Amino acid sequence: MKRRDFIIKSASAGFFLSASRIFPAMTNTQNPQVVNALRFPPVLQPGENLVLRTTNVEVWPGTTTEVIALNNSYPSPTIIVNRGDNFSVNFENQHSEEATIHWHGLLVPEMMDGHPKDAVMPGGSYTYTFPVYQRAGTYFYHSHAHNLTAKHVYKGFAGFFIVKDEDEIPLGLPSGEFDVPLLIQDRRSVNQPQFTYQPNMMDVMIGYLGNLPLVNGTPDAFFDVQKTLYRFRILNGSNARVYKLGLSDNRNFWLIATDSGLKDHPAQINNFFLAPGERADILIDFSNYTVGESVVLKSLPFSGTGGTYPQGLEMNVLTFNIIGNGNSNGVVPDNLSTIEYYDINDIRRTRNFTLTRIMTGSNMHRINGLTFDINRIDEIIIKDELEEWKFINNTNEYHPIHIHGVMFQVYSRNGNTSLPPNDKGWKDTVLVNPNETVSVLVKFVDYSGTYLLHCHNLEHEDDGMMINIRIDNPTDVNDEITSPGNFELYQNYPNPFNPTTKISYRLNTSSGKVSLSIYDVNGTLIEKIFEGQQSAGEYSFVWNASDYSSGTYFLKMNVDGIFKTIKLIYLK
Repeated sequence: MKRRDFIIKSASAGFFLSASRIFPAMTNTQNPQVVNALRFPPVLQPGENLVLRTTNVEVWPGTTTEVIALNNSYPSPTIIVNRGDNFSVNFENQHSEEATIHWHGLLVPEMMDGHPKDAVMPGGSYTYTFPVYQRAGTYFYHSHAHNLTAKHVYKGFAGFFIVKDEDEIPLGLPSGEFDVPLLIQDRRSVNQPQFTYQPNMMDVMIGYLGNLPLVNGTPDAFFDVQKTLYRFRILNGSNARVYKLGLSDNRNFWLIATDSGLKDHPAQINNFFLAPGERADILIDFSNYTVGESVVLKSLPFSGTGGTYPQGLEMNVLTFNIIGNGNSNGVVPDNLSTIEYYDINDIRRTRNFTLTRIMTGSNMHRINGLTFDINRIDEIIIKDELEEWKFINNTNEYHPIHIHGVMFQVYSRNGNTSLPPNDKGWKDTVLVNPNETVSVLVKFVDYSGTYLLHCHNLEHEDDGMMINIRIDNPTDVNDEITSPGNFELYQNYPNPFNPTTKISYRLNTSSGKVSLSIYDVNGTLIEKIFEGQQSAGEYSFVWNASDYSSGTYFLKMNVDGIFKTIKLIYLK
């Protein structure tokens, strides 16, 4: 793993910066109803903070919209990093409500994940820092504050987080200004120019649905393209809207990536479903169109639930105007990446998660009969063990299920293992359709600690459709003792670290004697952290290794003669 500081290279950011220069605002004479050139949010620069505050921005020309924005930008600034970099940013909360940042799809330590228990209070700040080592792909970040996620995201608190990898270069995919991000969010045209968020009981039940798609914060958007191949990174950042995306002339395109990066092979399709929280990269070839023609990216109609603005509403998302004969020199590769699919014979256990809704009152939406309790652990998962998780939807609603801290693979829908192309590959969010059972294969291989499993229909999440899951590391337990019983020692985070790391433990009963000591790889004691009596409860401390050399260390905890050990990896 590379331990470089967070660097945004100008070449990496080129497709955002170039697009704003190459495609200036102009009037679309071919469709007078489509009048706004597609906008692009700014790219976060090295050393720049993320500052949350209420501000006014121009969404519709000639008027302003009040948003909850980072750095006064709607959408929030785009973050671009290279795989192997160490990302770090200081978050300042100048808003009137508590807030966190969740790095959706990124594999980060517990304290960096933006769990609502780690909220940053108004006037406070927090530095998020973590190594970026997962696959290149289109990720994003957004608010995850307790009971405020839906409101914050609807009001503008969300943006792209794109991971680049030089290993993609030999594939010949479109790049630079031909690699285009599209963040889709629906709003209610009746409320324009404001993002009015006042959900009623029906909105909580179904989700806050609108009839006007904004793309990169642009209403009625158009984008001028050349007669060549483009890559579009599509993110569904809506609160609840499920899109069925296709072109107005029903032409084929290629799906090349899902939530967590490239698929193994391109899939030629003419439409696909994209639920809130999901991402998909597609290639569209405009070479067979004539200069002067237009084609529309649409959300195609399908039968769905809802009231005034139901799921399945047909909508124009983005108009492409073909204006020239430029060439991206991009290709559609035969092969994209190597994906090792899990073997069902390696499954150690199966867990069922039943999704239900009661008919009245608050906290209607539930997982296994539970609504969210910020202090309760609902599932304990052993790290590095393959499990099958079945999401059983006993409602007539759509539930996009998101799991923090892991990439998983979809295995079946209602027992059928013949899956649509957008289900194949690495995922972090999966759409569970009404009255459907979806099976996924899950193995936590990166960090231990407390993470979340929830519905990414944000009204459902805030209504309680979320649980805490704790990932335990089996290597925490010293080989001498397999059943310590009266205490728990958690894996440190971050790990690897430089130069500090946080270590937590829990005493289930009051102890006669507790000791915590740090040893090097030769078993030599280098530092005694604590020795004495402690009562039952949760404890934590920060270890600073700046006085020591890079390498592997061990923390041994002794409680009344019972030992546990964790491995600490210090990388300068």
